[in-house]
Amino acid sequence: MTFALDAFEKMGTRVVEHRRALHRIPEIGLELPETIAYVEAKLAAAGAIPRRCGMGLVADFGSSGPLVAIRADMDGLPIVEETELPFASERHGRMHACGHDVHTAALLGCAEILAGTEPGFRVRLAFQPGEEGFFGAVGMIEGGCLDDVRAIVGGHVGDLSEELEPGQAGFMPGFLMAAADRFRAVFTGQGGHGAEPHRARDPIPALAEYILACQSFRAREFNQTEPVVISICRVESGSAHNIIPEQAFIEGTVRTLSDRNRELAERRLREIGEGIALATGTRFLFDWLGGYPPLVNHPGATAIARAAASSTLGPDRVVDMTKPSMGGEDFAYFLKRVPGCFWYMNTQAPALGIDKPNHNPRFDVDERRILELALVNLNAAAALADAVARGELG
Repeated sequence: MTFALDAFEKMGTRVVEHRRALHRIPEIGLELPETIAYVEAKLAAAGAIPRRCGMGLVADFGSSGPLVAIRADMDGLPIVEETELPFASERHGRMHACGHDVHTAALLGCAEILAGTEPGFRVRLAFQPGEEGFFGAVGMIEGGCLDDVRAIVGGHVGDLSEELEPGQAGFMPGFLMAAADRFRAVFTGQGGHGAEPHRARDPIPALAEYILACQSFRAREFNQTEPVVISICRVESGSAHNIIPEQAFIEGTVRTLSDRNRELAERRLREIGEGIALATGTRFLFDWLGGYPPLVNHPGATAIARAAASSTLGPDRVVDMTKPSMGGEDFAYFLKRVPGCFWYMNTQAPALGIDKPNHNPRFDVDERRILELALVNLNAAAALADAVARGELG
């Protein structure tokens, strides 16, 4: 069964309504009671039988053939929205600034398209919480989300690749997104008066040395043909202009595409800090907070999903990307279990003033693309099911 854009034109209004309703009520993390209630009600209204899975929801459609899955994440971000849209966030300090409201709306559109039909394959719609650093995919998998599932597809909106123009869909087999790890470090010295540093043990110079050493380490110890990002994003110390503090704190992120570089980063960031602490007479405490693994697309599943996008949108709107993103995504956990594809759709529209990147307080999307996201995922799911049935996708 093929799902054509012109056959479902009226659904475009429905998915926009869903997106705007969800955009008003962003929630963060794993517990999304309002969002879950909205999705559950709309699935029931479409004749589906939603059931809880971990802290998310799943709904199955179809009665025969291999089971494939489509995933959407539902959580927002701790950002104060500045869009001034008529449907802007009603929850101060929370915003759908990464497009997860769009993903959820598109998947609800899939449910409404599938309702009352026999699609010719079995498909599980997976509504996942906690993608933004809360390991929501892990809870879904533990809850049985992938039970009997033979393949999976998911898409992400926004501006995630410089290789994509507005309205284009991008596909890439193999490594698409990086491992997203986090680290924290504290240098502890001895506080004192700013006028008498010789009577104190200042942790701030130690921290400054560490920051510079991290950048030098990135440039000199990794193979420069392999992408590695080390970003120090938070620095805290001191309480007044004339008080040498006891401690200086740092927090950052490391993005890599290989286990070797991931392990090297953890080991050397610890060793460098220990060496600086020894040289400066301070104490050093280091925490490595492992994050999501790299997201690796299955080559066969990616080719199938790409072909589905080409038939849905037209070949001129589909791009073969060559550069992985150093962003992280917990869809990676699904791909470690079953073959599948994660893809991007550029939903910017500069002529309409929609030109801000993901995670920006003025982030918005071209809502004309929501139905397209839904139909590409549906057609990709159908094609994946066919491939599994033919024994072409293990």
